[in-house]
Amino acid sequence: MAVFRINKTRDYTVMSNYHLKDTGLTLKSKGLLSMMLSLPEEWNYTTRGLAAICKEGVDCIGTALKELERTGYIKRNRIRNDKGKIVDTEYVIFEKPQEKPDMEQPYTENPYMDKPHTETPGTENPAQLNTNISNTKTSSTNVSNTYPIKSYQKEEPPAQCGGDKIGYDEMSAYRDLIKENIEYSILSVKLKQDIPMLDEIVDLLTETVCTKKDSLIIAGDVYPTAVVKSKLLKLDAGHIEYVIDCMKSNTTEVRNIKKYLLAALFNAPSTMDSYYTARVNHDLYGHE
Repeated sequence: MAVFRINKTRDYTVMSNYHLKDTGLTLKSKGLLSMMLSLPEEWNYTTRGLAAICKEGVDCIGTALKELERTGYIKRNRIRNDKGKIVDTEYVIFEKPQEKPDMEQPYTENPYMDKPHTETPGTENPAQLNTNISNTKTSSTNVSNTYPIKSYQKEEPPAQCGGDKIGYDEMSAYRDLIKENIEYSILSVKLKQDIPMLDEIVDLLTETVCTKKDSLIIAGDVYPTAVVKSKLLKLDAGHIEYVIDCMKSNTTEVRNIKKYLLAALFNAPSTMDSYYTARVNHDLYGHE
């Protein structure tokens, strides 16, 4: 009879296996939640921070996070100032799903902050054990031995990373990812007068990266959609400021503003430095 031996190391994590037996979760979400529960509290919990140690990209990470939030393993709490304005969002990670979140409320601009607060009220829940890195994160471990697994089959199925159609969840995940990439919450404060244009840019980027066309026409040239998508998802706050600056300084008639704006966004990484260099040279030497 074959003998199986398992070589174990000193580094391990103790957590509930409730989510691992939950038939309502995809394998992707189970794995992501297990990984998040094993990470230290100071870890970068943004989609990019999580994707840094995963083979999957930020879009799949974002989709899995949305599923975990919808099924109650991640809970959002909005933080308001004394004037009632939303100034931040905290996230609590649970080992056992909590009550179903309110799906009617819109998602915030930056859905997964760099350092989410992961403590739960109550004193009976022991701290999660991670022998590799000191981890003070508290987990919800009040789970019965019978594991009454909750089914989510009646819920809208989680969006897949691919397929012929883009679902609402996937579009929402892309929108959140784009806002995170361009630091929307910061730009919306810095560019108060240009928020309508900023929102139009976010809408256009989301629409473009979610297209199922095989190719796209940018400034008269045909590019594979994968190339366009990759380039647009790499845009940051500086690129967006540059494009808005170009749009505001343009004095020529634009017949198709949507195509013009998409071309400006697509070419921003290639033209931004030259644009600002030319402006500096003009300011320094243009009046000599």
